[in-house]
Amino acid sequence: RVQAAQAALDNASAQRKADWTVGASYDHFPGTSNRLVELRVSVPLQWGYHYEGEIGRAQAEYTQAQDTLEKTRRLALLDLQHLQQAAAGTAQRSASFDTGILPRARQVAQSAELAYAKGATSLTDLLDARRTLRATALEALSARLEHAKALGAWQLRTQPQVLSVAP
Repeated sequence: RVQAAQAALDNASAQRKADWTVGASYDHFPGTSNRLVELRVSVPLQWGYHYEGEIGRAQAEYTQAQDTLEKTRRLALLDLQHLQQAAAGTAQRSASFDTGILPRARQVAQSAELAYAKGATSLTDLLDARRTLRATALEALSARLEHAKALGAWQLRTQPQVLSVAP
């Protein structure tokens, strides 16, 4: 749009220049000896009108196209930053589940299993530990899923050729 607006502005500005036209012709009428030589000169007279309206409109459209381009660039940059932050945040959350939360939940469940086997805890405590481990495993899976989605969206915007399937 910016290039089209620039071309329209150049076209409107070019109307200010008056082009002189000079021509000549030679006419011959057979059967008679009349020959005619003609010279023509055309000079456009532009008094009081210098195409300010057309040039002003083209300049306004050019400025508007440039503003739209800058706004689109800013929005695209913000979108990319948002996608990058989402990918980084979900990667951190997924890593915290994989390295910290899920292993501790497994240790607690194993401790509850051992304590129940030795008679030191009740069945409800064992079931509660198993339920907590299962809920934690589901949360870890959900965190991995969110990370995969965010990373896929980031790669789709920044490296679409990586995600394309070869025929």
